[in-house]
Amino acid sequence: MSSKLFSLVALAIAIRQAAAVGPYAQCQPTGGTPVTPVPPVTPTTPIPPVTPTTPIPPVTPTTPIPPVTPTTPIPPVTPTLPPAATPSASPNSLQHRFAAKGKQYFGACADPNTLNMAANVAVLQREFGQVTPENSMKWESLSPSRGSFNWGNSDQLVNWAVQNGKLIRGHTLVWHSQLPGWVNSINDRAGLTSAIEAHIAAVAGRYAGKLLESFVPLAFQAARRADPKAVYVRGMVNLVNRVNQATPGTIDGMGTQGHLSGGQAGGVQGALNALARTIGIKEVAITELDIQGASASEYTTVVRACLNTPLCIGITVWGVSDANSWRASGNPLLFDRSYQPKAAYTSIIGIL
Repeated sequence: MSSKLFSLVALAIAIRQAAAVGPYAQCQPTGGTPVTPVPPVTPTTPIPPVTPTTPIPPVTPTTPIPPVTPTTPIPPVTPTLPPAATPSASPNSLQHRFAAKGKQYFGACADPNTLNMAANVAVLQREFGQVTPENSMKWESLSPSRGSFNWGNSDQLVNWAVQNGKLIRGHTLVWHSQLPGWVNSINDRAGLTSAIEAHIAAVAGRYAGKLLESFVPLAFQAARRADPKAVYVRGMVNLVNRVNQATPGTIDGMGTQGHLSGGQAGGVQGALNALARTIGIKEVAITELDIQGASASEYTTVVRACLNTPLCIGITVWGVSDANSWRASGNPLLFDRSYQPKAAYTSIIGIL
């Protein structure tokens, strides 16, 4: 093996040496001196072959890599919002029966003056699932003086409702009536806008998360005083259409009051239909129902109108007993002056 390797090395060196000599060096030039050839180089020590002293073992994993398997299954994402509130009322009450028809509430207005009456409170607790402040959240009640607020009565109503498991409707952030004198005295647009924004921020901020919804009736009279040249839009439906077309999602719900005289109940279905067709509206309601004379047929006509309107979420009657109604002389409510149910109440229960 070593002799063959030596011969190959010697041959390679000789070839390399020969290649280093130009082609003319191997010939006798004419008329010149002969070139002496270069002797071959002979190595004195043979080059041993390279042999590894330690064989390189093949790479083998010492521990097999297990497949990745989750130790805990990943649960599906579920909403974190709490379920919708279920208002409290007695079985077979107006609230209980109306909710069974898919509606959200059958409510009544209240305030500290009627919450101090045991008979009134007993009917509220038993029959109704929602309360609306009759007067305590109106601007003149909350802020009779600019820059100061009187929260006592509205706080009492909200606290009572929370403690008794009732929904609360806000009433009302801005309205053309029952304004404090200092608001009526504002005669410029910028000043009125600033006052409205500050008032709404204070009230909505204080009761955030407690009010079912806050309706904001537009103060047309105040707007007219602030900007006499503004174009007056006739009809709330037209106004909301224009607003929601210009800025989608601004107004979500609309209500019709329902302070009716005898013979007017037949128009409620048409009113609800018109509200429900308004651009961007997600829900409608009857917000202040009372009917002069409290005709049983007229009350059931109104209740059926809400039942027939998918977007109608509820009805609020404007008081419990005729004794405390703002229209007391017309006996317009579902309970008489002794807090006993009237024929209109019985008829409503009958269709529910």
